[in-house]
Amino acid sequence: MCYTCIKIQSFLACSVELLGVTVDWVPGGCHRSCLYQIEDVQGMQWPRFRKLPIKQKLVVLSIVVAGTALFIFTLVSAFNQIRSMRQAMLENLTILSESIADLSSAALSFSDKDGAAEILGTLRADRDIEVAAIYDFDGAPFASYFRGAEGSEQQLPKMVSSDAVRFYFQSGHYKFEIFRPINLQDKTIGVLYLLSGTGRMTAHILNSIILLVLSMVVVLAVTVLISARLQGIITRPVSLLASTARDISENGDYGLRVDKLSDDEIGQLIDDFNTMLKGIQERDAELQQHRHNLEMLVQERTEELRAKRDEALAAARAKSEFLANMSHEIRTPMNGVIGVLSLLQDVPMTAEYKRLLETATRSADSLLLIINDILDFSKIDAGKITFESIPFDLRELMEETSELFIDTVNLKNLELTCFVPTSIPCRILGDPTRLRQIITNLLSNAVKFTEAGEVKLSVSVVNRHDSQQELMFTVEDSGIGISDDVTGRLFEKFTQADGSTTRKYGGTGLGLSVCKQLVEQQGGSIGVSSKIGSGTTFWFSIAFDIVEETFPLIPYNKLKGKRYLVAADSRSNRSIIEHYLEFCDAEVLSYPDAGSCLAALNELIRHDKAVDAILIDQRLPDCEGLQFAEAIHRDFGDNAPLMVLMSTMSFVKAQLRRAGVSRSLLKPIRQLDLYNSLADRVARGQKRLEKETIAEQLQTHPRLHGSLLLVDDEPINQNIALAILQKYGLQAEVAGSGREALRMTAERTYSVVLMDIQMPEMSGYETTQLIRKREMEQGLKRSVIIAMTANAMESTRTRCFEVGMDDFFTKPIKPDVLAERLKPWLNTQELGRNANAEVPGASPVARSENVDLPQDQLLWSLKRALEFVGDDEGLFRELVQLFMARNETLLNAIEAAIAAGDSEGLRDAAHAYKGAVGHFAADSVRELALSLESMSKEGRMDSALDEFNRLRVAATRLMDELAVYLGTGGS
Repeated sequence: MCYTCIKIQSFLACSVELLGVTVDWVPGGCHRSCLYQIEDVQGMQWPRFRKLPIKQKLVVLSIVVAGTALFIFTLVSAFNQIRSMRQAMLENLTILSESIADLSSAALSFSDKDGAAEILGTLRADRDIEVAAIYDFDGAPFASYFRGAEGSEQQLPKMVSSDAVRFYFQSGHYKFEIFRPINLQDKTIGVLYLLSGTGRMTAHILNSIILLVLSMVVVLAVTVLISARLQGIITRPVSLLASTARDISENGDYGLRVDKLSDDEIGQLIDDFNTMLKGIQERDAELQQHRHNLEMLVQERTEELRAKRDEALAAARAKSEFLANMSHEIRTPMNGVIGVLSLLQDVPMTAEYKRLLETATRSADSLLLIINDILDFSKIDAGKITFESIPFDLRELMEETSELFIDTVNLKNLELTCFVPTSIPCRILGDPTRLRQIITNLLSNAVKFTEAGEVKLSVSVVNRHDSQQELMFTVEDSGIGISDDVTGRLFEKFTQADGSTTRKYGGTGLGLSVCKQLVEQQGGSIGVSSKIGSGTTFWFSIAFDIVEETFPLIPYNKLKGKRYLVAADSRSNRSIIEHYLEFCDAEVLSYPDAGSCLAALNELIRHDKAVDAILIDQRLPDCEGLQFAEAIHRDFGDNAPLMVLMSTMSFVKAQLRRAGVSRSLLKPIRQLDLYNSLADRVARGQKRLEKETIAEQLQTHPRLHGSLLLVDDEPINQNIALAILQKYGLQAEVAGSGREALRMTAERTYSVVLMDIQMPEMSGYETTQLIRKREMEQGLKRSVIIAMTANAMESTRTRCFEVGMDDFFTKPIKPDVLAERLKPWLNTQELGRNANAEVPGASPVARSENVDLPQDQLLWSLKRALEFVGDDEGLFRELVQLFMARNETLLNAIEAAIAAGDSEGLRDAAHAYKGAVGHFAADSVRELALSLESMSKEGRMDSALDEFNRLRVAATRLMDELAVYLGTGGS
């Protein structure tokens, strides 16, 4: 940086230091490139300036105004002088270079280096010339001149052939550099180079700036003297006003006043200040009283809020405890219901009983889904819901879910369809339980709000990339529709389309809210479109990973090239059947009524075109399906094609045979059912075999190996779990309490311990902790402990893993779920066996024909009782033992209610006993229990004791007969 710039910076720093302004200097700059930044200037918000008294501020302002004007004048003068001197210097150098170039032309043309050096030597007279050189035509230095120490030609710059002037900064000084061509007779023979310093110009400029600065200082000094004498006129009243305000602030005495010294603006300010003090003084007393009242009110409200907070926390705790208890209490009986129904699936039975069993299973699953909706709503609210990622069959899930609503649509004039295109890979990875839950909710709403017409469930591919596909599920109905003002908030909690006090359709208002959150938490989206009177369409899309098909759906070879007629009034049903059969390369002709179908059949036969089968919907616009089948059978006799009746109801086989119908097909149409009804047998390699007769059915269960300990205090749960375990070839020991489990695990090592959570005396948590503690202390092998509880709360799952359990699943227990959870911990092998084969490990029980009892004198019917359990005598024997163990307890409950005159208690106890003896077809004993139940409802407690005595006698005889059946002898 040059000396001039250093002086300018020093002057600027001294000028602004008094104002407290921060200055950041950019090093290395000079004149044009010397930059500075002044911070915190806008709005005069300088730190030190704000703290100065008004007296000093006025002086500073005077200095700043005068100084700024003088500084600007000085800068303008200095810059103008610098510009003028620079221009003059450039002109002098230009003239000098032209003269030297003219003089050097002769020496250069004659290669007279001495003469050229002498000419350049004349430049010693100019002290600013530092370097001079003459270049020949080829650019090589011809002669040179250096002021002071001798230089080297290697330091000379490269020649520039044209006129060039450069002004630059080097080694702390500005310099001029000129290249001038040397011409001879208009021909350039060389180039003159001059390098000049700016020392004289800098000294002259510095002297001028010093003179200007001294002048500015003198002017500023005079300004300070004058402003110091005049500022008192303004500052004295302001100081007095500030002093009074400070005294009031320190002492809080609003009785002070300020003396008025002038009538100008400051005098008016003092008047207003005194008026303000008077108002404040008057209001101060009122404020004190209000403050006291406010403190009392705040204290009261704080106590109220604290009490409400405590109530809210207690309510939240109670809600969690209630949900946990409710989950356990509801799921415990559901465990028994679903467990027994699952076991009965493997029992040989007639088609009608099979149909009833399927209805009961669907109803139980539907009830469980409602329970899960309520619990899931609480889980979602708490952000604790989890999702599985397991392989499952999409087609099977959708078709099974739609079948849950068969009974409901039968009560209405509805057509329910389920369509899964054959092009969709149906073996996918995801959470089947949550998907089923969403579809069930949407189908339930569609069926509920549709009185006539159709409800259609379908799926389509939105996009597919590599091994992932995004599927869109659609539930479309022709119901009452939803208004636009409702659709916008339909997915909110507790929102229903029917919100009137005379609600027709019912519901909790949770289903759609749960669906929305379940879909969105899986990365999907959900929506609805509807119009009043024109139906509603719900849709949602979720992405799933595709799993390689182990048994891909293949068309039946026997259906290829066949010709089928379809008579169905539903266009949706006809389209689904056409799609499925065309996938098998079969020819399909569909018609909306019986008349057009019959005409087509006659036309085909007349042209000798064979018809392999006719699929007839029971619901046709011009007649019933059975009547149409009878007409075909009557007209064509034995030459009639194979006829398959499609209906949502079951028909007696004799009725179907009379109409010439070979087989019936339940709606909604399932793809495999359709193929099986038209083919003699199911294609090999198919994943599952469905809807065949029991005699032809082959079931495959995983064969498990290992020792198990079942820890559960509820006999029903024990019975169900043991039966399921036996189904997979497992023998299990039972512990009825946590203490018993501790003893048994100490005596023997088990492959898996199935641990219930809620047990009297010692919970599953405590039992597990004690087992783990003993294993650590004694260095024993870690046992596999799996929690088995009806409490589905996420906190329960977390607690199970915290205490050292290895796995967790909720009741009701389903055989397939239990098997999947046990597989990682046990050795498995696949074992195919006939459904009628004896269950491995089942206790041998004498068949009815081996029981030496006079059947006509028994109070119960063995044959009918066995039908209730699907002829599974092992399970029946366990039920008998369980009843005999609980018989006295149930009777004592009836007796105690009669003694206490408790009609409600008698009703419950008699109802429980009636249900218990009903398992054994003991009609006479059941009638006595029913009589007691009726007496309790009618309030006839006075005659209840006599009826109970008769029941006691009959019960004793029944116990003796059951004891004989078990081979233990009577009493």
